[in-house]
Amino acid sequence: MITQVLNARTAAFAWSLMKAAERTAPFDPDLLALVGPDAATPPAASSLLNRLIGSPISQAALDSEAMRQGWAVAPPAEYLLTTGGDTRLRLDPETGLNRYGCSPRPRPEAITFASTTATSISVGAFRQVESLRQSLLQAAIVGQLSQAYTRAMEDTRSEILALSGAAAVPGCQAVLTPSGTDAEFYALELALAGHDRPLTNIVIAPHETGSSVVPAASGRNYNTITALGVGVEIDAPVDETSAARVEINSVPVRDAAGELLPVAEVDATAEQFAAAAVKAGRRVLLHLLDTSKTGMVAPSVACVVALARRFAGHLDVIVDASQLRMCPETIAAYLGQGFMVILTGSKFFTGPPFAGALLVPPGIGLRVVGDEACLPAGYSAYTTRACWPAPWAAYCRNLNDSLTLGVLLRWWAALWEMRAFHAITVPGPRLILDTFIRVIGEAVDLSPVLRRLPVPVPDRSPLIGGQGWDGLPTILPFALVPEGASAPLDLAMAQRLYGWLNRDVSAWLPAMARDEERRLASLRCHIGQPVLLGETLCGLRLAAGARLVSDGPALLEQEIADARRVLAKIAFLLRHLEHFAASIG
Repeated sequence: MITQVLNARTAAFAWSLMKAAERTAPFDPDLLALVGPDAATPPAASSLLNRLIGSPISQAALDSEAMRQGWAVAPPAEYLLTTGGDTRLRLDPETGLNRYGCSPRPRPEAITFASTTATSISVGAFRQVESLRQSLLQAAIVGQLSQAYTRAMEDTRSEILALSGAAAVPGCQAVLTPSGTDAEFYALELALAGHDRPLTNIVIAPHETGSSVVPAASGRNYNTITALGVGVEIDAPVDETSAARVEINSVPVRDAAGELLPVAEVDATAEQFAAAAVKAGRRVLLHLLDTSKTGMVAPSVACVVALARRFAGHLDVIVDASQLRMCPETIAAYLGQGFMVILTGSKFFTGPPFAGALLVPPGIGLRVVGDEACLPAGYSAYTTRACWPAPWAAYCRNLNDSLTLGVLLRWWAALWEMRAFHAITVPGPRLILDTFIRVIGEAVDLSPVLRRLPVPVPDRSPLIGGQGWDGLPTILPFALVPEGASAPLDLAMAQRLYGWLNRDVSAWLPAMARDEERRLASLRCHIGQPVLLGETLCGLRLAAGARLVSDGPALLEQEIADARRVLAKIAFLLRHLEHFAASIG
């Protein structure tokens, strides 16, 4: 009977998630009381459940611990994948897409090269997620959900350490976070731990990381809703004491026109900020951006390694590797230097958006082992106990034991993608990625309406001798320049075109449009969101992600053909820009 009740809730959820046009059978709207985080509890919904199941449900069954636990994991996987994040994960009821333009369901009808922003879940990863949900549901029915969830979170942290390369540095720990932005909070707190000095947080190119990085790096709320669904005030401190100790210095990597600044100039600015802070008696948290939204590494690795040695004991380094476009050997090398590393499974590795982690080397982890250090209570609105390493129990004593199923399931999907990527050895990731970026880069160069934006080749030679596939640029940014225009599209118009690119716009074509134009207009093409470079220059980004490799070399020609179709639709939209701007809201 309990299984029937939980299946009823699953069915109600599934129906509510479907767009109206896809609903093929009527559904009792009263049953929507079973749906959502504020849904009626099983006892309160008993009459509805009786009607749906067609047989009486005992009060004992409704009041049971198994029912209470099962209620949490009865929603479908595509719903649970949208939980435990912030407003960016909310789905548009008409399109079924979130603010990143992707879906928590597989979306095979779309051509996708969006790994620099976010990607819809793959069929294989979705099956993996649903398998875990079913496993948790079975554990709930026998009253063992908490234990099964805790084991799964521990397994997730262990596998992140193994697949990222962090396990090669003994003593490293992983903190699970909904996003790379949330990981900024905990890197900051670890940099503040063990001393009472004020701290200067040196952030690199905020426009090329994310709009929320600066407030998070200041210890302040960056959204109106936390990952645990708690309403907060934007820019208010998560913890007054911590935020009062922090100042932010931002280092630009481009000039006002969007042109790259010389590496030596970026390095010099970072060095000046660090030296001035240490001289003033402050500690320093220096960011190393590897890699940015457009594929940059800044400051230079050589500069950061030198500053870490020069100001040892006064300076910590956090590597913003949220894109995770690097080999395990590179991650291990960073951690071996004593640097913290932020990564996600939702950029290059194409897991669902909002799967972040902070990797902590053993030297920094020692700061929070013991009874004195404690994560401030304000972070209980953001994270829970199971997201943190077991040896740090005392540090996490302000946190509760609630379930963050969304984080778990999204990482479960990302780890499936990571395993698939690392399983490819012949001809290897480097050859596949190099071929794709080279061929599509040449296509961009030949286009009269696209202008490729330069991306320096990543140089990590002072850190690691050999260069793996991560020595290649895997993000291809370009500006949009309509024929006859004197300047590229600005951000507002680029965002509109980006939206048209990801939907079927054939209905807005004039009646005399050719069949070929209709086919092109109907394509759904998902690539990296527009990014503002400097004050006015805007670029779209077509990126090579892990699936390009894990799909295997046999499908490379098809991937290249699909990328050419994306470029063709962009050129088509630019040719008819005025028509679409006037026709589509």
